Amino acid sequence: MASTDLTHFGKTSTLLALLLCAATLVIMPGARAADSTDGAQCRVLAQHMLSALLKGDSKAATDAFDTDMRTALPPAKLSELWGEVQSNYGKFRAQSSARTLKVNGMDVVITPMQFAKTALDAQVACNTHGQIAGFFLRPTST
Repeated sequence: MASTDLTHFGKTSTLLALLLCAATLVIMPGARAADSTDGAQCRVLAQHMLSALLKGDSKAATDAFDTDMRTALPPAKLSELWGEVQSNYGKFRAQSSARTLKVNGMDVVITPMQFAKTALDAQVACNTHGQIAGFFLRPTST
């Protein structure tokens, strides 16, 4: 069973929260969300971003970021944070099928990712201009 207790991850959790939440649409339990059937473009952008991160190409991972995301999370900072994620959560093992939701008019793609020490959901939010407007990692919801 994967741990979702993030208290022992200290600095990384704090950095992720501070840097990513400012430019991120976070889905909280009980948020009004409906399955989206038109989120195909966001799904492609999310997969491209995650694939680039897994290959260690943070520049390619930020290709579709909007201006706010580029400011909050430039390639060097994304690379640093991704390294801390892998250091703290363990080696990436696998990802499951993504699901797409519509939240407050934005498409949000949630991709479950399994690391050696825990499972995390990668949330990628896309604006109406076809850009990534948010990225957040959180414990996988069950």
